[in-house]
Amino acid sequence: MRRNLKKKEILFWKNKYNNEEDIYDKTCEKELRIKIQKNKFLTKKDLIKIVKWKFPEGSKTFSRQLIILPLLQPINDAHIRKITYCVFKINDDRLRLKLLCCIDGVGNAIASTILSFYNPKKYGILDIHSWRELFGKEPKDVFSNTKHTMKFFQKLREISSETQLSCRDIEKALFKKNKDESTIA
Repeated sequence: MRRNLKKKEILFWKNKYNNEEDIYDKTCEKELRIKIQKNKFLTKKDLIKIVKWKFPEGSKTFSRQLIILPLLQPINDAHIRKITYCVFKINDDRLRLKLLCCIDGVGNAIASTILSFYNPKKYGILDIHSWRELFGKEPKDVFSNTKHTMKFFQKLREISSETQLSCRDIEKALFKKNKDESTIA
């Protein structure tokens, strides 16, 4: 387990993220958050936007988008709406993750993104950088095993409780700090 960042450090790294991470479309994130919170479900079009946001063109992870989007193509919009409507109605994180992962192409990384867009106070986006900043070297199944996502959410919430910052803001800070410091080393 790594040392927890203090609130001042989190705010510093979160601001660096907000100012420098222009590959992640902040307008898209905000618009989708408002739409999801209002509708209480995702459309297929929304889900495609989230995948494109999470794995943007020009990023090291862009190849994931090329794998996931074809898996989403044959899925009916009504199916995605029904599943996500149920997800946002229940209050069980493990069940939320399992239901979201029932959608072809959605794994824990995309599921955590959906939940973070829906409720940034309670969720952060599971990413290799934020994981490493919290816990060090990731297990091989970090993205495929729900227990790791649950551990990630729990740790973000502990820090959130201590700092009164949202889980998404904490996760942004962790992502940026690890990303910047790992490129230096």
